[in-house]
Order: sequence, then C-alpha cells, then structure tokens
Amino acid sequence: MSEPDCKITRLSEWEVRVHGSGALRVMGVPFGVAESAVRVLWWNQAMQVPAIEWLMANEEAVRLATASTLRLVDNADQSITVDAGGQPILTAGFAAFDVACAEARTGLPSTVHLVNTTGAELANYFPALGRQREIDSAVRIEPATVTFSVGGGSASSTEEAAFLEDAFRRGVEVESTAAAKFLDRGHQLWVPTSERSRSQGSSITDLSPQHAMEQR
Repeated sequence: MSEPDCKITRLSEWEVRVHGSGALRVMGVPFGVAESAVRVLWWNQAMQVPAIEWLMANEEAVRLATASTLRLVDNADQSITVDAGGQPILTAGFAAFDVACAEARTGLPSTVHLVNTTGAELANYFPALGRQREIDSAVRIEPATVTFSVGGGSASSTEEAAFLEDAFRRGVEVESTAAAKFLDRGHQLWVPTSERSRSQGSSITDLSPQHAMEQR
C-alpha cells in the first residue's frame, strides 16, 4: 500500500498486525508476546506516535534484549519495582501492567514501576487497554522508566476513538523507509510459494483476507 514518490506510506491494520508479528518474531520476540506487542504498535501508530519507526530504528537493541528476563527488585506494599533488563515496553509492558492489575484491591491502588526499559513513550497504550478491561489506570513516563498505577482515574477519550476510527478506515501513516524495512522483516517468516505448496495449502501470499476473497 505504498504511495510512490512520497516519504509516507499507509499501512492497514491487517498489514501492521500480520507483518508486525512476523517482524518481531524475526527479531527473536517469542510467539504470543509478539502478537501482544503488535497491539501496542498499532494503537500508537493510530495515535500518530511513530511506533513502527521506533521499532525499526531500535531493531538491534530489541534483538539483544529478547534474551533478558524480567526481575522483581522490590516488593513493597502495593508498590512493586520490576527490572525489564533492557526489554522494550512493547514486550515488557504487558507483564508489568498485568501485575499491577492483579495486585490492585478495591479502594487500594496498586503501582508497578518498570525500570530499565526502552521505548517508554509507547506506554500510553496501557490506559487504553485498562479502559477495554473496564479498569481505572494511568501511566507516568520517565526516561527508561514507566509507572503503572491501577485503581486511579482513567477517563475515556473521544479523540482516541476518532483517531482509531480513521486508522481502521484509511490505515496509518508510516515513514516510507521504516515501512519498507518493517514489511521486509515480516516477509522473512513467510513460506515461499510454489505450485506444490499452494496445492497443499502451505503457502502465504501477500494478500489481505478481503482481497483473497475477491480473487475467489
């Protein structure tokens, strides 16, 4: 869905989801974690935060951090500190946010400090996730640190809904060089096509489900 001679490419939700999962898997992100991380990519890109551009600019750092594990470094009453070991918020954020949700008790907000992380600017996705779960939550973003607070206020956003509606309808804007690299990484997991593989149903072609249906 590239636009020739333009510096911006539009990608559909399907392209971000499918190619994003593949790109992250190529970078060493485990299956399942990659699928969750794509949700962070899509939401931020829809909010006009350059998440895909960030991912491609920090590809090597993401690769190196995939072997890291989250480590509990402090467990005070209703306040937990977790060391991400250099993992980006894309992969470490869900675990930290889930811990904050699990620790929260009625009337007693829970806080999880995720330290030593990268891509902290993408963490604003998590209050949106909280709203989906009907959980009041908020984040505070600092360099290399994200603080998740569950049990506080988290108002819905009409602007967020408008951005998402536009993104689903028109796709999201991505800097063209980053978009090309992103799609290329995603393609690396695809099975090469052949007459035999097509007849056995094992090939993957660069068609969206809607376009595939139109071809039948």
